[in-house]
Amino acid sequence: MSRPVGSGERSRFYRGPPWSSWGAATVWAASVAVGAAGLLATAAGLVDLLGDGGDTVQLLVFGGSAGLLASVLAVWVRPPDRLRHADILCAITGSLVLFIFLVAGLFLLTQPAKSLADALFQAATVGTTTALEIVPVDASDHAVRFLVGGSQWLGGIGALLVAVAILPFFGAGKEFADRSRRGGRRPMAPDPSRAVRNLCIVHGLATTVTLLGFLTVGVDPFDAVLLAMATASTGGLFNGDDLESAAVQWVAIVGMAIAGTSLVVLWRLGVGRSRNLLRSAELQTYLGLLVVAPAVFLVWTDGSGADGIRRSIFTVTAAVTTTGFPMGPDGTWAPAAPVLLLGLVSIGQMTGSTGGGFQILRHRILARVAVRELLRQLHPRAIITARLGGRIAAENTLTQVVVTQFLFVSVLFGTAVVVAVAGLDLGTALAAAVHAISTAGPVRTLDGSLVDVGSWPTTARLALTPAMVIGRLSVYPAIMALGVGSVLIGNRLRSGRRLEATRGQRRGASPVNGVDR
Repeated sequence: MSRPVGSGERSRFYRGPPWSSWGAATVWAASVAVGAAGLLATAAGLVDLLGDGGDTVQLLVFGGSAGLLASVLAVWVRPPDRLRHADILCAITGSLVLFIFLVAGLFLLTQPAKSLADALFQAATVGTTTALEIVPVDASDHAVRFLVGGSQWLGGIGALLVAVAILPFFGAGKEFADRSRRGGRRPMAPDPSRAVRNLCIVHGLATTVTLLGFLTVGVDPFDAVLLAMATASTGGLFNGDDLESAAVQWVAIVGMAIAGTSLVVLWRLGVGRSRNLLRSAELQTYLGLLVVAPAVFLVWTDGSGADGIRRSIFTVTAAVTTTGFPMGPDGTWAPAAPVLLLGLVSIGQMTGSTGGGFQILRHRILARVAVRELLRQLHPRAIITARLGGRIAAENTLTQVVVTQFLFVSVLFGTAVVVAVAGLDLGTALAAAVHAISTAGPVRTLDGSLVDVGSWPTTARLALTPAMVIGRLSVYPAIMALGVGSVLIGNRLRSGRRLEATRGQRRGASPVNGVDR
């Protein structure tokens, strides 16, 4: 699969032969990652002026250098005639990995006492919006606090770009993207460029509304910005005591519920296409989880009154949306309560949101596939279709979801085994793997207590990093990158062996007529 790129424009503005598809995609992706890290470092350096400004100079130097390098990389590329879809998906994965390494470098730059392993794990935690570990930051260290919040927000919007503006145009979930123009409708994603623009508008408005909510209830402006970024991105990492306030928790509940809603739904609300919106089975399921799950959770805990109800709604909403704001248990929890939260984390929220998890739409597709296969056993000659959203789902869409489920479960159990071998008990390792691939946190014991991930062995923590990256990319691009990378390496190795064999044959060739050739 491939798509044309403006070759006519290339001949006018670029000199030299066009690059290969994989080379151009790789360099463009690297420029995006470097540019994002440079923007983050520059903003953090300026924010540090609110405090002592001790890290301002080095952050601004890093940001300026990264911005210059990103510009050079972007201009350096000679656009190819065609970009292969597989190369683009591989480049996306490489861009996220490079961004994580650059954020780890920023942590080392601003906190020299940290080890490389700690910085890398914490960078993966914030860059993939996985609230597994609370990054210990002094309240007066404005630069590092902004690095944590900004990395989460960039990671969230990057996930939205993949889910809404890239994958639907590359064969994954295209049937359920908002692209139809029938009846004069204004679709959110008619093409990739307008999909990016509309995505930024909707996500920016959602972040702004959440920010205004926190400011209204009296949160300090700087803390309100960090809380809004952690909420809108479903990152859930925030250093501060503001979340202990009841009013702040209610604002966070609303913000998390919005962040877990599909951007297509928010877009339709914004452009006046809300008619029949509640008929969406995915939206009904999502709202049902937000209503029913807190009631069940409250039964399994000894919370009561308005305070208990609020804490129950807050904890469950953080789990469903995979935001993972840490809140310790209020009273005694039944063993079923943390198991319920773990199940909600694995289900996730709506497709096209900033959250992780397997997501509700995929669960619905799997349920339809299971029912169809059971009916086929009863009626082998019947033609049975699977309908989603009032439309017949194509077979390749169903196949992709089944394959994604297999890969999701395989990565989950593979990660759990590696983490268990690294020194954790099997139950904790399994819970950690579920949270990592669902990009959620925090990990809890059966009594609801929060687990201190920072006390785990370094090998166990680093083993969770690949699962966090795969989960943030919704499995598909990461596995595609792994497969394409394996094929490229295999081809290079085979080419090298063939070249060596050819050279060996030439060296060992017999002389002709007594004269060496």
